[in-house]
Formats: sequence, C-alpha cells, structure tokens
Amino acid sequence: MRRFRPVTGLFLLLGALAACAPRDAGFGSLAVLLQQRAGLDAEWRQLSPDPVADQIVTDLLVQPIGPEQAVDIAIMKNADLQARFEDLGIARAQLVDASLPPNIEFDGDIGSFADNRRSDFGFAATLNLTNLMFLPLRRGVARAGLDAVCIETGGAALEFAYEVRNAFYDYQAAAQLLELDQTVLDVAAASYDAAQRLYDAGNITALELANERAFYEQARSEATLAEAGVLGHREELNVWMGLSGTETDWQLAGRLDDPQPEVELPTVETLEGRAIEDSLDLLGLEYRYTASARMANLARAEGLLPSLRAGARVGREDSVRQTGPVISIEVPLFDRGQGRVDEARAQMRQLEQQYRARAVSIRAGVRRSRNELLIATRRAEHYRDVLLPLWEQIVSETQRQYNAMQSGVFQLLLARREQIRTGQEYVTALRSYWRARSTLDQILAGRLVATRDVIGMSD
Repeated sequence: MRRFRPVTGLFLLLGALAACAPRDAGFGSLAVLLQQRAGLDAEWRQLSPDPVADQIVTDLLVQPIGPEQAVDIAIMKNADLQARFEDLGIARAQLVDASLPPNIEFDGDIGSFADNRRSDFGFAATLNLTNLMFLPLRRGVARAGLDAVCIETGGAALEFAYEVRNAFYDYQAAAQLLELDQTVLDVAAASYDAAQRLYDAGNITALELANERAFYEQARSEATLAEAGVLGHREELNVWMGLSGTETDWQLAGRLDDPQPEVELPTVETLEGRAIEDSLDLLGLEYRYTASARMANLARAEGLLPSLRAGARVGREDSVRQTGPVISIEVPLFDRGQGRVDEARAQMRQLEQQYRARAVSIRAGVRRSRNELLIATRRAEHYRDVLLPLWEQIVSETQRQYNAMQSGVFQLLLARREQIRTGQEYVTALRSYWRARSTLDQILAGRLVATRDVIGMSD
C-alpha cells in the first residue's frame, strides 16, 4: 500500500486545485467594484425566495421612491439581471471542470475454456498523462474566461442601473408634465366658461367662442395623452424594478431636481483618459484576449505532443499471474490542432480590432456626453433663471392691468397659459439634463452607454 501514497497525494492536490475556484465566482470582488465606481449595492439572489432581500424591498416600497431607491429595488428584484449574474456561476463551473484531473480508465477481459477447468482474465487501469500535464494550461484558459465574465457582468450591471435611472427620470418628468397639463386644462376651462358668458351676453362673436372652445378641447386631449404617458412610464419602471401585484402601489418621491451647481467640467482630454483607463468594456476585452492567447498556446502544445496513457495491468493466463505496465500513445500525425490554433489566433485578431473600435467609441461617447451635458445645463438654467421669471413678471403685470380694467380676462388667461407651457418646457429641459448627466457618469464609471454605431448596428 505504501507505493500508492504518492499517487493518492497527487490526486488530493489536484482536487484541492479544483476547489480553489472562488465559491462566489468572484461576485464579492465585483460587488466591491460596483460600490466603489457607482455606489451600487449589488445582490446576487441565489435563493428563491430570499427572505432577507424580500424584506429589504418591502421596507423600501413603504417609503416614497426616488431614483436611487428604484435602482436598489431593481438590482434585487429584476429577474433578467439576476439571470445575468448566473453567468458567473456558469463560468465558475467551467473553471472547476477545467481544474479536474482526467478520470482513470479501466479495461478488462475474461475468457474460459470448454473443459471449464481453467480461465484467463486481464485487468488494466490507465491514466491520460498528457491531459494531466496540460491541466494548468486548461485552468489558465478557464480562469481568464471567468475574469472576463466578472468584468462583463459588472458592465452589464452598470448599464442596467443607468437604464433604471433614465426610466425613473422619464416617469418623474411625465408625472410633472401631467400636473401642468391639468393646470392648462383648468385655465382653458375657465377661459371657455368666461367666453361662454360673454357670448351669451352678446359681447363676443361665435368665432371667438369657437376659438376658446378649441383651446379647451385641445387641452383636454393633451391632458388625456399625458395621463396615458404617465401610466406607460410607470409600468415600464415597474418592469425594470421587477414589481408586480400590490408591490406596484408605491409612491413617487418628489419632482425632478433643478440642475446641480456645476463645477467646471474637466477638459475633454482628461475625461477621455479617465474613461479609457477605467473602462470595464476594454478590460473585459483584455481578459478575452488573454483567454484566446492561452487557448492558442494550449492547442499548439497539444498538437505537438503525443497523447500518452499509462497504467498497469493485472491478469492471469494459463494459471500464471501476470502484472506489468500498460502504455498507449496517440501520435499526432494528422490532427495537430491546426484548426484550434487558427481559430484562437483569429479570435485574438478580432478582439484587437474590437478593442480599438471600442476605444474610439468611448472617446467619442465622452465628447458627445460632455457636450450634451453642457448644453442641457445651459438650457435648463436659461429656463429657470430667465424664461420662468420673465413669464411670472408678465402674468403679474397682466393681472395688475386686469385689476385696473386695462386688459381683459382673455389676456390674463392667455398669459397664464403661456407661463404653464414654459414650465412644461422647463420640465423637458430638466429631463434632458438628468439624462445627460447620467450618461456621462455611466461612461466614467466604466461602461459605454449603448448607442448606434457608425455602420448602423446597435452596440
């Protein structure tokens, strides 16, 4: 038995190497990365149901929901994101499989003679030594694949959070626009009512009354359309947050915030450099390139070396016990892994081109997003600081003239209506501002926002 101990120790060592695959498939490191870059509390729900996560969601839903709460809920409840996290489990399983030593192969035969006086038997156990020798290379390929999946999953989580925030901003803006549309409807109703009384008194024409009614009916139509838009945006947000049933009875927290006081944005060159350095897209491609390079080395080595199986045979022939070694060699005369080597090298070239293309897209995305944020900020500030105060002044002056009987009720109502319209345009400008800000933050966190590229294909 003593002579078998080294073999037993070898297999115990190999089993330990297989167990070295991270139990959480690297999700712990990924969660730290997401927290540091985007303040995300990532949760991989491997239990269904998960009482702890469900209670956290329940506690969040009883409070008014803001954009950050919506993202937190979505990360824990959205089944598509949780399904994406399972890519980590699949990649870990592939790493474990690549780390396991080859199985021992058994072969035997039994023969007997017609007189039943004696029989022969043979028993052989062999191990593929070549596969065992290449085990570290295979593990290296799978390890690089797991690293790539971790980074790609992190990028997907960042983009997911970006989409949830934008869906929230859209719903928030739609709700504010509906309030303003209902205010416009109230103003139009008051104007039409006043016109009806004046017409009944013979002070305005039928054409003037028809014009006021047209304004009122148009306001009714726009309010109805705005209400449908709010319902649509809310349901879209429910889908992102993975909510159904009574969970959808949550309340919206507040309105779109005014533009934040912006410090001067860094230069384009500074932002580009930061985006390239921190890009998870590029890092994922680097890991994929490493995996392909290791695959090429493995295929080349497997093609050059013969496949060697070795073991021992125990048997009996003519009542004589026989033991001895067994060796089997597969000589690579024809299949030397040429196709696998060429495939891996083609993948490496493909990844190099994808890396260059993605770097160009990231730099362009930074420039575009920076410009959009600057323009959206100036536009929102112009509405807040100039147009809204100006229309408030106009309404105030018109009110004074109306009180002094120097202008009519229609002029006052028209000024009020235009003031509300300007408020609606300000809400739209705020939505553009927060979307632009979210886009730039997303790119700088390491994920290029999906856009349509130069050849018209979705990224």
